[in-house]
Amino acid sequence: MGAIGIGLGLTGAEWGPWPGAAVGAARADDTAPLRFAVFTDTHANLEETAMLANLTRVFAAVEAENPDFVLHCGDITDAGRESDFETYRSLIPAPLWDRIRHVPGNHEIRWDITARERYQRWFGPTSYSFDAGGVHFVALDPTQALQEPGLFSDDLAWIRDDLAAAGDTPSIMFLHYPLGDRNFFVNDADEFLRTIDPFPVRGIFAGHIHRNEVDRFNGLTQVAAVTSRQDPFYLRVTERRDASGRAFVVELITLGATDADPVAIDLLAEIPLDSATGEGIGELRPKVRSNRDVVDVTAGRARAAVRAEAQVYPQGVFGAANAGDWTPLGTRGGSWHGELDAAALAAGVHRVQVRAFDESGSFRYETATFERKSGHTSPGPWEVEIGGQLQGALAAAGDTVVAVSTSGTVAAVRIGHGRKPRTSWTAQLGPIHRGAAFSTDARTVYVPSADHTLTALGADDGRRRWRTDLARPVMSTPAVFDIGGEDRIVVAAGDRLHCLDAAGGTVWTSEVPGMAAGRATSDGFRVFMGGGDGRGHAYDLATGAHLWSILTNDRVDTYRQLIYGPWDDWTQVLPTGAVLFSTVTDAIATDPATGAELWRLAGGYLLAPGRVLDESNLLLATEWGVVELVDPATGAKRWSSQAVPRLVNTGPVPHAKSASVWLVGAGGLVVSVDAASGAVTSERQLFTANTFSQPVIVGDTFVVGAQDGVLRGIRI
Repeated sequence: MGAIGIGLGLTGAEWGPWPGAAVGAARADDTAPLRFAVFTDTHANLEETAMLANLTRVFAAVEAENPDFVLHCGDITDAGRESDFETYRSLIPAPLWDRIRHVPGNHEIRWDITARERYQRWFGPTSYSFDAGGVHFVALDPTQALQEPGLFSDDLAWIRDDLAAAGDTPSIMFLHYPLGDRNFFVNDADEFLRTIDPFPVRGIFAGHIHRNEVDRFNGLTQVAAVTSRQDPFYLRVTERRDASGRAFVVELITLGATDADPVAIDLLAEIPLDSATGEGIGELRPKVRSNRDVVDVTAGRARAAVRAEAQVYPQGVFGAANAGDWTPLGTRGGSWHGELDAAALAAGVHRVQVRAFDESGSFRYETATFERKSGHTSPGPWEVEIGGQLQGALAAAGDTVVAVSTSGTVAAVRIGHGRKPRTSWTAQLGPIHRGAAFSTDARTVYVPSADHTLTALGADDGRRRWRTDLARPVMSTPAVFDIGGEDRIVVAAGDRLHCLDAAGGTVWTSEVPGMAAGRATSDGFRVFMGGGDGRGHAYDLATGAHLWSILTNDRVDTYRQLIYGPWDDWTQVLPTGAVLFSTVTDAIATDPATGAELWRLAGGYLLAPGRVLDESNLLLATEWGVVELVDPATGAKRWSSQAVPRLVNTGPVPHAKSASVWLVGAGGLVVSVDAASGAVTSERQLFTANTFSQPVIVGDTFVVGAQDGVLRGIRI
């Protein structure tokens, strides 16, 4: 999270050796109106020469404007690689470098196996603030390591304190993702809006969607800007002062086809600084009540509001924009009122979105939570608060589940039969983004951490047994193999694949080109791992010698080979002995000795770990929530069912007693699937956070970790 950047404790006056050192410094005439530029989504990539030429023109034009400073709203590079940052830096005119302040986009963090270390070395902190010309500017970083969408989480406390310290000074924020209303790129955006609501936040600049979009809601004006990657665009922002007060005038600047052609200037938006947009709409404070198949919605009605509408929050929409299906609300006394259809909703927790508009089109947007009751009499779900974000896969042995958190917490939770779960021990390590693994005898837990270490903890008491420094952030899930009665732990750290013995000593180290964030597997002779070079790799288990690799896609440049490759794959050895590599486009079965392709199945299987059920049945799932039963010998499908809207780093978990398979969608919907027929049953909307954590089944309890830091269990 951005708290890593905040922890550096840097302000505008202490910016240090990174770009932006001149931002916020006293100007020759500090009473003059502010002038600054904004660009976003530059996506620097050494291999895309035409786009680099376009960026060179944009940066030269911005330099010629001589702005007080420049805001970059993220996706600076294509993949956050060292070569990408070097390329971007080489394009910036020297006089402009000290006036640019950056925030990361998902492209800096999604494939960055350094856990932000590379970004911070180039650009400094990821969340920070500075003052210029009587305006408070706040850089926000809701990006999540190795993930596409965003989450503010612990940064919300810093944001509140920072705005409180700024007092009555109007604030402008900039980040990568646009927020609010139809934008579902940040899961806790609603909580963010509640956090900033008491303060004079007047505007937000964002990127990500690669188009110009202006929204006026909750007292602010949000401007999402078009990408500067392919065409010569940027935003010019000029302060205007007149009788109505101060305002920022935002213009879209489009350079001509050549430097000799005229520049087009189009007014995009105006951001009032001394007053809130739509302030007469008032607070809505929606109240929601579930009544069988209907949800009753009531919200406050202010004089300036001319219409209002509501919808059930589309929990299945993940990291995307969605116009929604809104229902108009009627008036009843001093309130808005209406009913929403809830017949298709699973039992459990849901949200309702309400928005009210004034004559100008400005609107107020708020949400409320409600629970749809279940007709079942079985015990409801239990919860254990862990903290941070439970992003790594859960690990289970016997009746114990080990959950790990981005806050560095490792918690062992005992799942009792008919009793509430209890935490038997906790340990505190560095930030953890991937799951822990038990030793083959279940007496030791191996935990990877972004602080460059792999740590062995006693499974019974959580005490440290050893800790090995692997020189890079350990951002993959360890795999543990029994080799002749001795454990071998194989784990990737950056672009290195390490094999350790049970005492933490290095058996061998080999290269995984680019990086690896998935999990290795072994057939007892070889180790298989997906890499950031678009290839699946095989290594000798005894020595680490590289045996072969297979290119999984036909992309022609290294960036696309990365993103369309098996970089985050949990590789599998099939009952036939073949090894399965998965990508966002295919599952590919290969010969374990040679890497020769045996069969290929089209589908986005990378982000949903599959499961071998028995010698004749392989269960696969796509990131789009489709579960399939496949013949492991041929790849032929036996059945295919749409189970949930999305799956991200979570896959199906079989329950032997009921012959069913359980899984949880990225939006918290739990379903069961009949393993014989593929019939899907919605069990419960368990939470409204996102989940990127592989669940487990312990006895008759399905256990799930989520990005809100809570471990939950539901009886099967």
